Amino acid sequence: MSFDWTDAFADRVITAEQAAATVNPGDRVITSLPEPTAFLDALAERAELSDVTVFMPVPRRGGVAVAEHPGMTVQATFISQIMRNAGAASDVVPLRLQDWNRYLRDHPGRVSVIQVATPLADGTVRPGSVLGGNGSVVQRERRPGDLVFGLVNPVVPHVHGEAFHVDDFDGLIEIPADGATPVFDERTPPDELEPFIGALDELIPDGATVQSGVGGLTEIALSSMTHKRDLGIHTEIMCQGLADLMRSGAANGSRKTIFTGKAVFTISLPETFAYIDDNPACHITHGEVALDPRIIAQNPSMRCVNAAVEVDLLGQVNAEMIGGQQFSGVGGQLDFLRGCQLAEDALSIHLLPSTARGGTASRIIPRIGENGVTATRYDSQVVVTEHGIAWLKDATMTQKAERLIAVAHPDHQAELTDAAERAGLL
Repeated sequence: MSFDWTDAFADRVITAEQAAATVNPGDRVITSLPEPTAFLDALAERAELSDVTVFMPVPRRGGVAVAEHPGMTVQATFISQIMRNAGAASDVVPLRLQDWNRYLRDHPGRVSVIQVATPLADGTVRPGSVLGGNGSVVQRERRPGDLVFGLVNPVVPHVHGEAFHVDDFDGLIEIPADGATPVFDERTPPDELEPFIGALDELIPDGATVQSGVGGLTEIALSSMTHKRDLGIHTEIMCQGLADLMRSGAANGSRKTIFTGKAVFTISLPETFAYIDDNPACHITHGEVALDPRIIAQNPSMRCVNAAVEVDLLGQVNAEMIGGQQFSGVGGQLDFLRGCQLAEDALSIHLLPSTARGGTASRIIPRIGENGVTATRYDSQVVVTEHGIAWLKDATMTQKAERLIAVAHPDHQAELTDAAERAGLL
């Protein structure tokens, strides 16, 4: 007979509506990644509420419902595709993922709701697909009247690593399995992948530890490294590409000097759930551990592979804004870039197609203007387009400009050269 957590812990089982009913006017509410959609939908139905602030790392369908409530304000660290498509408003809190735990300790909510996996017979509650900053939500010192609920998602994996206990929660929200799979943004790789795969083959040696940012390009290019030997994984997000490296045997973590033999992450994507469920080679940990640059730097030959929206001739990288508007968020990219700065054998790599808008716009640009700079010219080390590898680490300003122009699309190289000359870079 299978274990029925709702029977074993019946005194803690509540509905999403009951949890939402505990929110009062003027409250600050904290939610998790993935968002607890059923709770947010129930909260949005509370038409009488006013002056309620809801923090959610990455708002999605439930975030849209709350954003449309006239008495509620959404705060987020990352703008999702669903929010953009709905035109829903949120106030962005620019945070590196490593700072999520600290931020949530410093700015707690009176009511907090995080997603978790189904409780085990001994009362252990695994964090499910994401830990991130949720540990600080659950295990911080609470003020009188604070409430913490776990939304039990029956489809998320039981991952080895850090965990909670049923006693950490004031209530456990039961939801059906139908429609409970967490939703993440679509990731579409470019048509021309082979040059990126070839570049990563050159840049990632056997025995290296790899990190992948989110995006079809980084994930698929890394998934092609199955011929490598003894790779390790220390990343923000366990994506399909990294899981493929583990399945193939290319990533076994045997040369890692910290978390040896373990793939370390703090977020996992739905397509990896079946593989990471009860897999002893996988280890989920807090964001402030997985994203600590000092810990990242201890991994041998760290290779951090991230996507970019655009790179300017100074070597500055924008990875989160388009047209002066917040498009996504920084996530853990800066934490890994800083980890690479602390280790002599590490390398941060930015991948991006050379053009956008059907080839009419260059992603290598003269200067980042209205958009924010994610990685400064001091952080960026290697930029890869389908036209080659630009080595920026230890390069002069002239060398940076020359090397970036060389990997820009040929149709845009002349205008970039003119811009570099006008700026005194060439």
